[in-house]
Amino acid sequence: MIKEIHAETVLKKRTFAHSQVSSSDWGKITNELNIEVVPVATLGVAAGEGAQVDPFDWARVLRADQEIALTEEQQRKAYIEYVESNIGSVLTEKELCVYGAEKKQTLLSVRVPGHDIEFVGTTDLLILRNTVLKDPSGVLFLPGVQMLIEVKKKVEPRNNFQALSELVALDLRANGPVMALLTDLNKNWVFFWVADKKSNSVLIHRVFIDNPGDGFEVIKTLLRQPSADSDAEIEIPYFECPLKRLKLRSALPIVTEGVC
Repeated sequence: MIKEIHAETVLKKRTFAHSQVSSSDWGKITNELNIEVVPVATLGVAAGEGAQVDPFDWARVLRADQEIALTEEQQRKAYIEYVESNIGSVLTEKELCVYGAEKKQTLLSVRVPGHDIEFVGTTDLLILRNTVLKDPSGVLFLPGVQMLIEVKKKVEPRNNFQALSELVALDLRANGPVMALLTDLNKNWVFFWVADKKSNSVLIHRVFIDNPGDGFEVIKTLLRQPSADSDAEIEIPYFECPLKRLKLRSALPIVTEGVC
C-alpha cells in the first residue's frame, strides 16, 4: 500500500525546466497555482528622464568596416560588466553584486509547497549580497537576493514564460520579495513581480520598458529600498502605480488531501 501511494505521488509530480517552459506549460502552471499575469501601464510622459544609456553591443568592431561577433562566454562577461557599470554606485552603496548564475544549473530548482510541481534550472544573472564574491558556495543560499535577470540576444514571446518560471522559483527560494527582468539590454526590458492576491488568484504584474536608461533607473530605484521596508509600496519611475510586492508562499492556494 505504501509503495502504491509513493508510486502515485511520483507519477503525479510535474517537472518544468525553466529554459524549456512553453505557453502550454505555463498554462498548466497557472491553472494549478491560480496565477494571473497582469500588464501594468507605464507613464509615457516620463520616459527618457533617466540617464541616457547606450544599448549593449552584442558584437564589437575591432577595426574599420570589420565587425566580429563575440563568443558566448565573451558576451556573458561583457554584459555583466555592462550591467555593473550602469548600476555600480547602488551596488557599492548597498553592498550588492551582479552574479553570473548560468553555470549553477540547479540554483533555481525548487518544489512548490503543497503542489506536485517542481521547477529545475537556473537564470543568467542575480543581484544579491556581495559576500558571494569571496564565498562562492554561499550563493546556494541566495543571501540578500533582490532580482534575477534573464538575458537574451533577441527577446521572443516565449521567453516571457521562462522569466515567469524563474520568478516563481526564486520567490519560493528567497527570504524576501524579488523581481525578474527579461531583457536584450537594448529595446526590451520586461519586469515581473508577485504583486497581490485577488480572491483566489495570485497576481503577477508585468511592465515593459523600451530603453536602457529607463530600465536601469527602475533597477536602481528598486535596489535603493531598505530591506526592512520590503512590504512597503515603492514609487518607481515610469510605473503608473506604486509597486507593491507579495511573497508567493503567502498567496498560493494550498492543496490538502483527505485522510481516510
